[in-house]
Amino acid sequence: MNKRLFITLTALFATFAAVSSQNFDFWYQGRILDDGTTVAIDAVENDLGELSCETNPHSNPSNGLVIKLDDATSAKATASLRILSNTLEPSLMQWCMGGDCTPMSGTSTKYKTFTANNTEQVQFDATGLQKEGMVEAILTITIGRISKSINILFTNNQKQVWWYYYDKEGNWYIYGSSKAERYYVATYVPYGYIGGNDTTIDGLSFYFLDSDVSDIQYWVSTTLPDFGGQADLEMVQLPMSELKFSQFNEVKFKKSHVIPQGGLYVGYSFTILAKNKYYSDYPVSYRLSNTPYTSGYYISTSSNTSWSNRSGDLMVRILSNGQFKNNAVNVYSDDHIYTLKDSEQTLQLKLQNNGATPVKSVGYVIETDGKQVASGTTKANISEMMAMSTISIPIPTDVEAAIHNRSITITEVNGQINESYNNKTDIKQYNLLEKPQFMPIFEEFTATWCGWCPRGIIAMNKANEQFGNKAAIIAVHNDETMGIEEYMPVIEKFCKGYPTGVANRTEGAGIGTNTVVNSIKNTIDNHTSAAIQADAFWINSEQTEIRVDTKTTFQLNMSGNYAIGYVLTADGLTGSGPGWAQSNFYSGESDTDPDLQYWCQQPSSVSGVVFNHVAVAAWQPLYGVEGSVENVIKAGTPQNYTFIADISGNTIIQDKSKLKMITLLLNADTGEYINAAQTSIKTIDPSSINETQTHPQIVERYSLDGQKINAPKHGINIIRMNNGSVKKVVVK
Repeated sequence: MNKRLFITLTALFATFAAVSSQNFDFWYQGRILDDGTTVAIDAVENDLGELSCETNPHSNPSNGLVIKLDDATSAKATASLRILSNTLEPSLMQWCMGGDCTPMSGTSTKYKTFTANNTEQVQFDATGLQKEGMVEAILTITIGRISKSINILFTNNQKQVWWYYYDKEGNWYIYGSSKAERYYVATYVPYGYIGGNDTTIDGLSFYFLDSDVSDIQYWVSTTLPDFGGQADLEMVQLPMSELKFSQFNEVKFKKSHVIPQGGLYVGYSFTILAKNKYYSDYPVSYRLSNTPYTSGYYISTSSNTSWSNRSGDLMVRILSNGQFKNNAVNVYSDDHIYTLKDSEQTLQLKLQNNGATPVKSVGYVIETDGKQVASGTTKANISEMMAMSTISIPIPTDVEAAIHNRSITITEVNGQINESYNNKTDIKQYNLLEKPQFMPIFEEFTATWCGWCPRGIIAMNKANEQFGNKAAIIAVHNDETMGIEEYMPVIEKFCKGYPTGVANRTEGAGIGTNTVVNSIKNTIDNHTSAAIQADAFWINSEQTEIRVDTKTTFQLNMSGNYAIGYVLTADGLTGSGPGWAQSNFYSGESDTDPDLQYWCQQPSSVSGVVFNHVAVAAWQPLYGVEGSVENVIKAGTPQNYTFIADISGNTIIQDKSKLKMITLLLNADTGEYINAAQTSIKTIDPSSINETQTHPQIVERYSLDGQKINAPKHGINIIRMNNGSVKKVVVK
């Protein structure tokens, strides 16, 4: 018997003679499908199940795909079947409906008109498949003025696939030691991440951007090999004559390696021949953020032979063989979303194809506290295994300005039950009264001893020229004249090297000359839960004390531990003593970036540099000042707070007319950035300042059980202020 594949499509039609248009729905396996949904069927005869007329004849057509009319028994119908693509190359395809069968060619469209009574069965018959691949078709039914379609994806899946261990849509970065030396780079493949217990690793695909490389090996191992040593499973030398640049090098191992329960490490090794060339200094490509099911990538070099586990997804592809899942999608999302009360909003979900079948549509369910609040089906387009894409789905909003805990489950893929084990994601939905204006913040980590930091100077100045007071930019110096101790907690948490930076206290970045501009441009329209306004004044003639008045307005009802941090920045700093000359690794180079040409023409140590946006003082910049925001928050109700900043001992400030005060609204438990405001320092008459306008002072502290304490105690403290107010604060 020839390999014979059938898709049985059963249509139920009914109408009243006087009715010119009859509504109907597609049903599949007892559930309604949205118009345009894709139904994917594995093209292995024994797996076709209820959709095969051979393995399940038409005696029970409701098991398959049916069309149900609302309130009629027969109808005049037209139908079309359009073959979009055909890589299976069957010896025969035919479409049977309305009492006749029509031969179909590789890609064609056929039409039928008939009266359907009660039940009308359709057979889409493909005989004698020549190749692995798929047939993709669209079936359209029209009754009166109503037309609806269903997509059919008929697949004979490959058993060996290249899959992407990274997000092709993500932002890519490069890393290196800036030395001519040998590298070992690896990624980890966990057991069960794809396929079943028979899944193997057969090959690797990696990427080089520059030709100054030699002695390339690729390998697979149960453990990370010692630097310079051999992988315990297989290590292969790549002939230099076969090496390609600026494209993937696809290589295969001599044998297949089954992924054990402990997983496998897959990697490649190479030697960099030159230094001070951009892509030789930074030869490793990676994506900074990684999904929960990856463990970062691993790197060791001649100058640091111990393996370092770095966050991110290595830019590699892996060739695997096995019994893969077919219709499977992993789902990821941010941990929160902002919506506006009583308005239509959409949620961005990142989907990863965890199966061998291309993903054309997904069904989803949204729940709150286990109760379904929304569901639907939407189109998707992820053709390759482990590749990722983003979809938008509507998310419900309501009249209450509050936080809602939502869970989103991808229940179906291509009309089939989602086979993925990672089909659910949880988010907090902040449903706001109105949208506050968001101020992006970018903190650059820099130093005069850092030879690559001139590009950070360029990047920060360009951002200031373009955005001015619409964004807060802070140059954080370390271990030199302009460094301040108060910023060390931020440096220790976010700094990944010099020059690097962090945008909105979430995503770190290596810095190019346009990095800061692009970061601000991409986030300036972000949502946030609260607005903050600030004014700052000199309150003594010596200009050593600054009064900072803030007004914070949250746009939802909530309780939580929030606080305000304060950063004073200065422009126009310069000097000639130790620590003021800027190191310059661009000296004598010729860079393609025109903004760097000035530095290429300067010596290796540049004097007279003017430094702007420098953090010259800070007060609790990571978690905020205790008591600056009340714990119980009412939507739309402003909170006023006054802080006195003492700069009497500051030796970095040079020109007090070039200072800015930046106020950071922060989550006092996690350090999460909420919003910011910045202002220049105004001069007022000190005699006009009323004592009640100054910073309220703490006069008494109590533990939660009512015991008076002399110092802050870990946990919840009750404090009484000199203005009569009583507050509950959390002390870390």
